[in-house]
Amino acid sequence: MGVPVALVMVLTSFPPLSNILVVDMGVVDYCRMMRLPNSLMSGFGAVFMLLMFRYYDFSGVGFVRLLIGFVTGFTITSASMLVNDVVDLEVDRVNKPWKPLPSGKASPRISLTLALVLVMAGVLLNLVINIYVALIAAVYAVLGLGYSFLRMHWWSQLVVAASTTGPIIYGYIAAGAPPGDTVVVAGLSLTIFIVTLGREVLKAIQDIEGDRIQGYETIPLKTGVEASSKLLVITGITGPLTGILTGLLTGSSILYKILITIAGVLYFYSMIKAYRFLGIKEKLEEARRETLVEMLIGLLGFWLYKA
Repeated sequence: MGVPVALVMVLTSFPPLSNILVVDMGVVDYCRMMRLPNSLMSGFGAVFMLLMFRYYDFSGVGFVRLLIGFVTGFTITSASMLVNDVVDLEVDRVNKPWKPLPSGKASPRISLTLALVLVMAGVLLNLVINIYVALIAAVYAVLGLGYSFLRMHWWSQLVVAASTTGPIIYGYIAAGAPPGDTVVVAGLSLTIFIVTLGREVLKAIQDIEGDRIQGYETIPLKTGVEASSKLLVITGITGPLTGILTGLLTGSSILYKILITIAGVLYFYSMIKAYRFLGIKEKLEEARRETLVEMLIGLLGFWLYKA
């Protein structure tokens, strides 16, 4: 009873969510800021990784634990996206003035309030499972939110990549940390880390002017566009290879091997495209959008690892 009561007290200490919707009349804009596809993918990612590590035993895991896993992934990702947009407001005035905050369709204050409510709900709910799962949720909440305040350091992009391992580590711990899956966890986490890092470098190349104006430090600003573009090729090779080798070494399902190979080949193609057309914004944006689809295919492979 203690956890639900504490959660209610936390939630009711902030302005009612109805105020957020009525005052700014921008529910669609706040949803856009929360990046619903990304947040939903994180939520389902936590659920499916939890199930995968328990060999898809739905009844054994239990509906409540799965629901908490989904809420955790969704709320922490949504909160991170909201905070990122608030911190990036001045950069977006240059790079993306049509977004909800720079266009005046959403409020920074309400965005931060909503983010705080979401992240606290996502962390506290995990106390229903156990303290260890709640601590993992808290660690990834800090990574997701903290990145936005570390933009003056080039290594903040490594923090972003590390944060995307959240559903894997969370699912593993929530499943009881099966000892036989240690190598699987390490391999999948390293794969998504490398792939995300490549995508982050690509995004930073696209946003280099706005980042420079705001005084942010990124890998392209630190090393130069030409030098950092080589990372696109390196991650385009090493990310897919890590995923494929993990499956081969740990006895994954044939579905995983097929999907991770398809995702890897397509990801490599997108990274090479970005490398070859560095000076063409349309090609860079095309490559960036393609990586979203490729990562989704790869995540589907992760979920079917033991199918």
